[in-house]
Amino acid sequence: MEILGAQSLRLHKSYDAQPMSSRKERKHYMKHVGRTSGVIVSALGLVAAIFVAPAHSATTSWNGPAPAIPGATKGGTLTILNQGDFEHLDPARNYVGGTLDFYRFFIRSLTNYRTMNGKLELLPDLAADLGTTKDGGKTWTFKLRSGMKYEDGSAIKCADFKYGVMRSYDAGVLDGGPTYASDWIENLNGFAGPYTTPDKDLSGVTCSPKGDAITFKLQQAIPYFPSVVTFGAFAPVPKAKDTKQQYDLHPIGSGPYKIDSYDRGKQLTLVRNKYWDAKSDPSRWAYPDKIQVKMGFDQAALEQTLIADAAATKTSMSMDTDIVDNLGVVVGNAKYASRFLQFATPYARYYAINMDTVKDLKVRQAIQCALDLKTIVAAAGGSNAGSYANSTIPPTLKNAYRSFNICGRDPIKNPEAQTAKAKELLAAATTKKTNLVFAYRDKGVEPDRAAAVQAALEAAGFTVTMQKLPRAGYYSAIGKRGAANTSPGGEPDIIQASWGWDWAAASGIVYALYDGRTMTDTDGRSNYTRQNVASIQTLFEAADKLTDIKASDKALGDIEQKIIVDQAGVMPAYFQKANALYGSKLGGVQQEIGFGTTSAAGVWIKK
Repeated sequence: MEILGAQSLRLHKSYDAQPMSSRKERKHYMKHVGRTSGVIVSALGLVAAIFVAPAHSATTSWNGPAPAIPGATKGGTLTILNQGDFEHLDPARNYVGGTLDFYRFFIRSLTNYRTMNGKLELLPDLAADLGTTKDGGKTWTFKLRSGMKYEDGSAIKCADFKYGVMRSYDAGVLDGGPTYASDWIENLNGFAGPYTTPDKDLSGVTCSPKGDAITFKLQQAIPYFPSVVTFGAFAPVPKAKDTKQQYDLHPIGSGPYKIDSYDRGKQLTLVRNKYWDAKSDPSRWAYPDKIQVKMGFDQAALEQTLIADAAATKTSMSMDTDIVDNLGVVVGNAKYASRFLQFATPYARYYAINMDTVKDLKVRQAIQCALDLKTIVAAAGGSNAGSYANSTIPPTLKNAYRSFNICGRDPIKNPEAQTAKAKELLAAATTKKTNLVFAYRDKGVEPDRAAAVQAALEAAGFTVTMQKLPRAGYYSAIGKRGAANTSPGGEPDIIQASWGWDWAAASGIVYALYDGRTMTDTDGRSNYTRQNVASIQTLFEAADKLTDIKASDKALGDIEQKIIVDQAGVMPAYFQKANALYGSKLGGVQQEIGFGTTSAAGVWIKK
């Protein structure tokens, strides 16, 4: 999942102001563990030292309301102070951890995550169960809750779920979202989306005759599919209310809130949705009466506002900005301890080297050698920002993680630039490419990190054109290939990116980031390296057939090593930490384990 901020994710993408979240940014921690009563059940993995109980345990209700948070009271207005706008609000287009967490206030899907008391659970959402399969995970059926309604009082129908999935196929119109539906669902009719092929149907998704269940027929067995349908691409969208790209401005609410007003880039206001039924929802609390998101703050001003804790700031927090510049003031200071949250995330900050444009292996290796992880992490906030990485797979995934050298060094133990080696490789390149376009977001400390990258590359003999792009639409922009990329300066050679797993397994990372099959001629999707080497794709095809988690993790870990070490397509930098400060009158601020973000899901206003 991509990450956009200083807090998921692409499960995801996440937020980049620093350090915190990205699934693509963004951001999802789960995988199947076994069978129960003929049903493959998604269970939850380990995040650091946090044990996650299976969602089907006897203590967990699949119906609502969500268990009350001790001391929490309803009422008041929660204010969220962000630097930038959300990448997308259209559920089909979002793959960013922080947004995935936020839009649960007004978007429901088939299944959903709930974090409570440090434990993560996968629960039915608009589905009435976690799905059943009779063929090992190739066909999944989800019963649907009855009587569910949208914000306008109209009924949520099975056909709306199918249409919501179908929209995600039209990536040329609705870009930016995950591709799991189009990658995995059986498509016998050449369906390419309701806008591109309106006369065709998606054969792999069917509704029961009574409309009380939806079935997905997949091209291969996906035992963790109940985790996949947490994504908004599997949320219901009424066809009559579909406004294509404009749906981004006002998706029809099905959660406890609805959009009251939205001034893009400035402010978003949510108010209660009177048609939401708490008794049907085991994963949402909805304590505040109103939620206001104010945008446009810069890093320094936002930090100072949260530190001051004056007036309305007492009921404020941020979902895209961590404390960076003032970490030394906040960390370990008893004055802020009651409203400070720090935790390790699964998000890897890394640099994708575009194999479409940087074709010579030695040039890509020279880039890897030139990058100085020490100055990059220092620019992000030092040791409180994160820990050095040599992989995009976190060490917690023990069967997949590999501790390998890059440029002949262990980047964790020796993070400094290998400038002399970089110059040697560049001189030996057959096709010398010394002019590089480097893409990064104009957000938080990202420009500072980018400056550290530029200095290191230029010290090695490269000339770097800095391609500063706005936060909104960043991942859509960097995904475009060739002439389809219209960013100033053209298609980037190096991309500053982040990723956190979509579920706690290598399959939630490696496929999304590196599988050449996810790309089109014009869109690399989340494969920012544009990796499509035939020998590696053969390994992906072999990994497809593995249904044992350990075997799959091992195979995909091997693939990642080949891409990073043998192909020099990536330079990992660090795994980030979140450092969130919030107002003194807020309770319930916590890590959302499912997305790796600082979450407002259970926030309440102290009287």
